[in-house]
Amino acid sequence: MEKFSKSFIVSQKDTAKVIGSGDLDVLATPVLITMVENTAKDFLAKELTPEETTVGTMISAKHSRPSKVGAEIFVHIKVETRGKSKVDFSFEVLDNEQVVASGTHQRAVILTDVFLSKLALSK
Repeated sequence: MEKFSKSFIVSQKDTAKVIGSGDLDVLATPVLITMVENTAKDFLAKELTPEETTVGTMISAKHSRPSKVGAEIFVHIKVETRGKSKVDFSFEVLDNEQVVASGTHQRAVILTDVFLSKLALSK
């Protein structure tokens, strides 16, 4: 089974209070989700051509414990299934060896130019 891990340090800018998702100086759930997506993106990057990238298409997370500013967060991902252009991961996020979040994430491999050509032109 393919696995990959990455670590992050919680900074003041990562708190729920600063980003507006809550009132406390703890790791914000949207930032935790970003850490998971970033870990999966970096894992897949080594397999891509220069014309390709990946985009997140689904995430399901349970954020069960708070993490303080200065905490070192470890994101562990595991490939569960691979399709033609989609990769499904499970993940665990640890703070001081305690699980603070877990869930699943899916990324799609896309051609950057084709994907960007789908943007609606607006005035």
